[in-house]
Amino acid sequence: MFSKLFPERLSSIWRLGLLLTILLVCSTALCISVAGWTMKQNLSTIARAVVLDDLGEYAVLYNRNGLKEIKDVFAAGGHENDQAVRITQPDGTVLFEQIPRAVEGYRWPAKTPKKLKLSETLLMTIQHAGKEQELLAGCQVLNDGNLLWFGRTDAEDRAYVEHIRGHLRLAGLVSAAFMLLPLWWFVRHVLRPVQEMMSSTRRLAEGSTDARLQAPGAVPELQAFAKAFNHGLDRIDALTSELQNANDNLAHELRTPLARIRGNLETFHDHTDNETARDAAARGLEEIDRAVELVQTILTTRAGEHKALKLHLEILDLRELLTDLHDLYKAAADERGLTFALEASESRWALLDRQRINQAVANLLDNAFAYTPRGGTVRLVLAVRDDQARISVIDTGPGLTAADLDKIWQRYVRGSAATANTPGMGLGLSLVRALAHAHNGNTGCRNRDEGGAEFWIELPAGDPLASANGV
Repeated sequence: MFSKLFPERLSSIWRLGLLLTILLVCSTALCISVAGWTMKQNLSTIARAVVLDDLGEYAVLYNRNGLKEIKDVFAAGGHENDQAVRITQPDGTVLFEQIPRAVEGYRWPAKTPKKLKLSETLLMTIQHAGKEQELLAGCQVLNDGNLLWFGRTDAEDRAYVEHIRGHLRLAGLVSAAFMLLPLWWFVRHVLRPVQEMMSSTRRLAEGSTDARLQAPGAVPELQAFAKAFNHGLDRIDALTSELQNANDNLAHELRTPLARIRGNLETFHDHTDNETARDAAARGLEEIDRAVELVQTILTTRAGEHKALKLHLEILDLRELLTDLHDLYKAAADERGLTFALEASESRWALLDRQRINQAVANLLDNAFAYTPRGGTVRLVLAVRDDQARISVIDTGPGLTAADLDKIWQRYVRGSAATANTPGMGLGLSLVRALAHAHNGNTGCRNRDEGGAEFWIELPAGDPLASANGV
């Protein structure tokens, strides 16, 4: 529920910090308010009791010895600076008053609000025109009919309440500082390790199979989770490496038997007069060629991924290379009813293996032709920027799904648009990436807003002579 109060882009650390800050401020304000209200009520009760008590004492003094004893008490200085005493006649005439400076300015009533009986008391609150402090005044009828007034201001009570509130605020700040310690611990040992683990999982999703979850200083539960997760990744990595090695070894070992079988089929084909046998031998040779091509693709992909592929480097004009490919594929595009265009306004020389780059771009073109419907368009584009050259193949086909964008470069993975009639085994794009990697380049793909997909190969295209000298 509370997560909806914050923007989605706000990290959990800031969310938790803001939430705790809000709770601390609200709880501190509530405590101060409740404590202040409670103390004010208690002090008000005490003030009423003080006024009634002093009013009774002064009434006893007056009833015993008259006004003289009241004057003697005040002359001796036995009164507070925030307390005032008045004695008036029933008509409001003042017989005596002792009003300190702190109590000046309050408008005492000339008469009592209601008729009082003998020794009956009345309490009232008097406001000041220019002060916030209030005067709590009490009135009592004396034995001779005169009125005794006694009052005290709440200035001392207000100062006391404000003093306590100041201490409560300080206590709130100290409590907040102590309450931030668990937040600091939670951020350091839970949230930050979780963020580091998320970063590791992103690297895993991007294809970095050697990435592992890191949780240094995390709580034991997160460390145990990271350890178990990494153990599973190690098992998967070991099994994958074992399968890849078995795949590569199998492909390597198959080359010689396939070559022998092909030689035997060729001999049989050339020395038999049976047409049926010759036709079967020819089909067998085609299948052998497909198997050899598959084996060679696997081996080339593996070598390119590890930069162990032997390259025959030469200085090439990329625009000329793409022009030759465009001329080569133009007839196939016309046959499929496709518009095939070359966009290479700028030339660039680069140190590359002509055969391997031709092979990589040809794979992209084969895919574009296979997935673009009749009447569509395929474009072969050369874009040069700084020391990088990008060769792009752009089509108007069905595009890619989100799963395709993440997995389509892996071995034996075909796009979601592929059907049983679509040629290929899912090795073409993995071969393209391996060949680009062997040239210190990279590959990528995206869906276009106007429809279709774009695949590209980025290759280093700096000074070819400097690159050649470096080799």
